Amino acid sequence: MSEDVIRRPRPVIDPALPAPRRDELLRGAASPRTPVRWPTGEAVTRRARLREAAVHLLAVGGTLTLSLATAGWYLGMAIVNIGLVAHVAALALRGDAHPATRTAGVAAGAGALAAGPVWLLDLLPGDPSAGIPWGLFAVLAALVTIDALTSRVQEGPPDDAPEGAVVHPDDLSEADHAALAAVQHTIDLVERARDAFGGGDSLDTDRALEVLRDQEWRIAVLLVRQRELRRAHLRRWQRAGSPRVREALRPQREHLCAVEDAVRARVGQIAEYGRLVERAVEAHREWEQCQEAADSTAAYAEHRAAASFLGTGSPEVSELAATAEAARRVRDEHVDRLTGHALLF
Repeated sequence: MSEDVIRRPRPVIDPALPAPRRDELLRGAASPRTPVRWPTGEAVTRRARLREAAVHLLAVGGTLTLSLATAGWYLGMAIVNIGLVAHVAALALRGDAHPATRTAGVAAGAGALAAGPVWLLDLLPGDPSAGIPWGLFAVLAALVTIDALTSRVQEGPPDDAPEGAVVHPDDLSEADHAALAAVQHTIDLVERARDAFGGGDSLDTDRALEVLRDQEWRIAVLLVRQRELRRAHLRRWQRAGSPRVREALRPQREHLCAVEDAVRARVGQIAEYGRLVERAVEAHREWEQCQEAADSTAAYAEHRAAASFLGTGSPEVSELAATAEAARRVRDEHVDRLTGHALLF
């Protein structure tokens, strides 16, 4: 297998679905996104981000209301500034935040920090308006809402997608990514071979792609289940309180290892087919180049035949050479006479 195989596989779509539906699901599944997970391992969804934003705004808004009612303007400004700067700091550190939202947040946080000395040192003319903290809170609310709506989170397949019709790379263990990527690399080779052979497809690439996509789906589904069972086995192994319990769990490990060996063997078989396809494409291209060379040789033969008259001496050129030689002799004679006449004097 070529060394440039991408180790992270593409999403896999159930080949039993109609081709237009598969393409639609693949476009949705492969759209750029950065899946985010909570520390518990659960995927962060759009709804979770919106819920998180609502809790944040409710906490800051409630505290702001209480501080304005009891302690006045300065404490309210402190509360809303702390809330804004804290969110901007979290926004700058989160990898799933949209770049434009992060830039806007940094600008808002820098503006709030720059304006801090103005109200901390009581440089505002007259009595400050109570609407200023609420205006800053509106900036925070807009920033938090936009962040929740634009952050790159795990969207999942469309709502109308059949359950279990898409396998994402994150549904597999990272250790299994290479196996699925190897199968997809072979599929890419066959697709390129179909384009290379054109109408004269002696490899039956349509049939090959049908078989390979079915194998890709079966392997992907198997690897998803392998991940689930591997995690469950690991939890049981870690909770095992005695060697006898671990011994009872040993058959599970053997079954998991057997599945890994089976997947490795099947992927190796598919990768070997990919290498054969690659060689067939190279041979086909070599044949095309040789055929092109043979077809174009006639033009070179005609070109050589057109130049055949140059292989023999030309009477015209010989006559010109004789004229040039005669002219040289005449000039030499003139030079000799002039030289002799000068010596006499």
